[in-house]
Order: sequence, then structure tokens, then C-alpha cells
Amino acid sequence: MQRNSLSVLIMLLCLLASSGCAGKKNTTKAEIPANNPTLVIACPEGIAHDVLKAQGFVVANRLGVELKIITRSSGKVPDSDQIKADIWIIKPEETGEFAQANLVAFASDSIQEPGDKINWSDLLPLYREKLLIWQRKIVALPLAGEARVCLYRDDLFNNPTHQNGFKTKYNTPLKPPNTWSDYHNIAQYFSEANFNSGKSLPGLSSSEEDFEKDFLSFAAGYTRQPVSPSEKITPEIENAVFSFQYDFRTGKPLINTTGFVKSLEKYKLLQKFRANSPETESGATFLQGNAALTIADASLVYKTQSNPALKDKFNICSIPGSDGYYPGSSTEFRPLPIGNKIPYLGTSSNLGCVNTKSASKELAFKFLIGLASPEIAERICVEPTVASYTRYSQLDKIRLDAFGLDSQRTTSLRETIRANLSHIDIKNPALCSRLPGYQKRRTILVEEVKTYLNSPKGSAQETMNKVAQRWIEIDKAWPEKEFQALVKQSVGLIAD
Repeated sequence: MQRNSLSVLIMLLCLLASSGCAGKKNTTKAEIPANNPTLVIACPEGIAHDVLKAQGFVVANRLGVELKIITRSSGKVPDSDQIKADIWIIKPEETGEFAQANLVAFASDSIQEPGDKINWSDLLPLYREKLLIWQRKIVALPLAGEARVCLYRDDLFNNPTHQNGFKTKYNTPLKPPNTWSDYHNIAQYFSEANFNSGKSLPGLSSSEEDFEKDFLSFAAGYTRQPVSPSEKITPEIENAVFSFQYDFRTGKPLINTTGFVKSLEKYKLLQKFRANSPETESGATFLQGNAALTIADASLVYKTQSNPALKDKFNICSIPGSDGYYPGSSTEFRPLPIGNKIPYLGTSSNLGCVNTKSASKELAFKFLIGLASPEIAERICVEPTVASYTRYSQLDKIRLDAFGLDSQRTTSLRETIRANLSHIDIKNPALCSRLPGYQKRRTILVEEVKTYLNSPKGSAQETMNKVAQRWIEIDKAWPEKEFQALVKQSVGLIAD
């Protein structure tokens, strides 16, 4: 009996020894999991950074990779640290700069095929035909889209005193602006009614990017002939589709043509209604209750509804259009009383591109495809602080619950976003410039235009002539034929 008990004890001790008395498992070297590969992403601060933190790690976990996010400044070619990144998050206007410097790898054309994870045909034409393409090659994938709207103080518009006062002054009801002339009249009325001490509009933006976006959104309708999807192609129509800040045929600036000059003159008429202090953050003045109306990204809708002082006291409409246009470089004004609503698109988007020197190109593209996939893109667009739309499917079933709006305001927001991004009645929205050297040109435009706006005198024509001449000096960095080719490439064409 004692021998049996001793044998059992010995067996138990052996079992304990083999399993490890401290409860640790002995593993062979082959069983230890290898370290996950790491993708380094250079990304600007702001929405793109927030999206990566919220959804980038979801995609990375699925791929079994680690993410390292480093900060880069928009408008600057990567420095010595950023040049080692596998992925760059860029603004669309940076595409030409990066492509010409041979910094971006081409994605496989196979992602355009039916059945691919990214569902290419569901992407809005703005992306699949324009912003993601350079020389007919896919150079980027969408990370965050855009949606710009006009917000106005519904409580003021519905006030009987203001309704009667506006009707008496302009012989028309006080309602959301359809044209920039309407916008001017509304701003003038509320300023004269001493709203916010006579300043019914936000001040000029202190951000170069936001200022340029505001001005070119204003100018787009005055400078661009609307082209319907069924329009037959003629030289004039080609010009209306591909020329905006530059003539796509000659490579010369159009910024000093009649359409832009008249736009600047009209833009200055709003100056007397603008707050004296600059707008340091887009939408801040409206959010503080100190503007009767404003133009901003749709994310301002959520912020405004979250402000108890403004909750349910505002509404949303589409960005106004011009009441006519000057086609191309023509001095002839063509009236369009129903409003020429040409959206200015591109600058609010963020794109992902792969470094040509990355040792993990295939993995980097898989990551960007995952981020741009319908599933993840849906998660991004329903976040109201982002309000990012890149797909038809998102416009068909826009989920706006998180904005906290009532049914009427939800409908207004949905219809406004759809109209701005799908623009089904025209095929030629105005797009941001993607020319190399864009940042220098932007700085010049903002500098000269602000000087004119803040001066009691001055000439809009002389101002735009200065802009054009300074742009031409920048353009001389390239041989003439090469620059003409770049202009064509920047608007999505193949260079001759």
C-alpha cells in the first residue's frame, strides 16, 4: 500500500514539473508569435488625425499590423523624418506636388474591378474621376470626404418683425439665400437692424486655406458656365469643364479675368457686414451666436445643435450661387436668375497615398483600401464631428441621427449634402488647384485679396492682375511646355 502511494506521489511530482510549478507554459521558439509589422503614417493634425485614431487602428488590427502616426504639416513636402513614412495623408491640392516629386506609388487598376473590396463604382465622381487620379493612374484613396453648407438663424428669419422689415425693404420674403445677391441683402438687413452691433457676418478667416475656400466658393458661379451631363462637347464646353484658375489649353492664369474681378468686387460689398476681428476657427462666430448666417463644413451643424443657446434656433440650406456668369475669359455677362450653383470642391477632403520608397507598399495599400471600404467609410461619415461623405451609398441613405436634429432640419441637411456632392444637374463643379507650387499661389491670392478687402480704395482688376503676375513668376520654375502639361494633368487630363 505504501509502495503504491509512493508511486502515485512520484507521478504527480513529474506531472507538476512538466507543466511548470509556477503555472508557466514551456514553449518552443517556433510557437512564439512574430512581431507584427509596423506601418508609419505621416498625417496632419485635425480631422484626418482623428479619423486615423478612431478607425485606423480597427483596420490595422484586422491586418495584424501596428500603426505609428507621426505629424506632418499640410503644404510642405515631407522632411527627413517623414520621408521614411509608408503612407502620407495629404490634401487633394498637394497631389501634383507629391506626384511630380515621384513620392507616391500607383495603386493597382484591379481595385476598380467589380467585386473588389473598395467598391470603386460607388465612390463619388469627385474622387474616382478626379481627386484620386493623376495621369490616369490611381495615386490616392479617400480617407475623409467633405460636405459644406450654409447655416442661418432660423429664429431670426421667422421673427415677424424681421419678416415685415425685410419685406418692406426688399419687396420679397425673408428666406434662405438662393444667390449671393440674396446673401448680401440678408447680411445688410440684419446689420442695419443692429444685430451684433451691425456685424451680421463672421470676420475674414485667419486661415489661408479657409479664406481661399470661402472666396473661391463665392467666385465659382460667376466664373464658370454650368454644363449639363447631356451637353455636347465643344471647345467652349471643354473650357467650362477643365478651366478654372488656369486655362487648361494655354497654361495661363485666369484669375485676373472678368469673372474673378467681378466676384472680388461683389465679395468686397460684404466687408461692411463682417465682424472686425478675424475668424480664427471656422464657424466660431456663428457658434457664439454672433452671426446671422455663415458658410461652413457640415460638422458645424452638430456643434451648433449641441450649444444650448442655439439648439433648434438655426437651419441649413445649400451654399448660394451667382445670378449669372462670365464664361471663360469673356467680358460678357450671361444672366441666370434661377442661380448658378457651382460647388467648389476638394479642399475639405483628405487622401491617403503610399510612399514610393516604402518597403511595405502592398501592405500599405491594403490598409488604405480597408479605410476606404464601404464599411469603414460608413463609420467615418456617421460621426457628426467629421461629416465626411465619399460614396453614392452614403448619400442614398445618409444617417444623421447623431446630429440630434428634428425631422425638418434633418431633411434640410440631407438634401443640402446631396445637392452639393452629387450635383446631378451639372458635370463641372469647380475643383481645387492641384498644380505643384499651389501653396505659394494660395499665399499670394490670400495676401493680395485681403489687402484689397481691407483697403477703403483700390481696384479689383489691379489686385487680380498682381495675383496673376506673381503666379506667372512662380510658374517660370518649369519650362513652358512642361508647365502646360502640368496644368492638364492637374485637371485630370493626359498631357500631350
